[in-house]
Amino acid sequence: MSETPTQTPPKTQTAAQTETTARTATPPATTREHHNSTVSVVPWRDATVESLGFPVRSEYIEWFWLPVLGPSATWLLRRIDAGFEQYPDGYLLDARSTAQALGIAARDDAGTIFARALSRLQSFGIAHGNCNSLAVRRVLPPVAQRHLSRMPATVRDAHPQWVQNRVLAV
Repeated sequence: MSETPTQTPPKTQTAAQTETTARTATPPATTREHHNSTVSVVPWRDATVESLGFPVRSEYIEWFWLPVLGPSATWLLRRIDAGFEQYPDGYLLDARSTAQALGIAARDDAGTIFARALSRLQSFGIAHGNCNSLAVRRVLPPVAQRHLSRMPATVRDAHPQWVQNRVLAV
């Protein structure tokens, strides 16, 4: 992966310090303060989810998490995850450049699509932290039944096979 302006290595904190900050910070009630131009992102390690879940850039996420998170949050999640390929311990995400690259707005207010996408990632347990630092999952758990129940029957009916195939692949 080539370096892009949206992904730069951390300059002020080591990855370990950033990860500690992201894991110990209390998530905000909303993402209204997401007006910083950069957000430090680190991988959120969770052995349990990683053992039974699906990588964020897999087809499973497109079929089952996309209807839950929405397209902007799903693309943002995948963009963040792609940055971990080059910077596995974390990096600074340029919010404006990333938003522009995704074709969404990132003005300095809470109503932007970018801010709402970050908020959705936090609301659904995909990321946690504060306006300056986020820990972000690289693997998502199977979608909860309450979310599946709102999906079209064809998607809902396909889910057990996807989960079974995941179990057989491990």
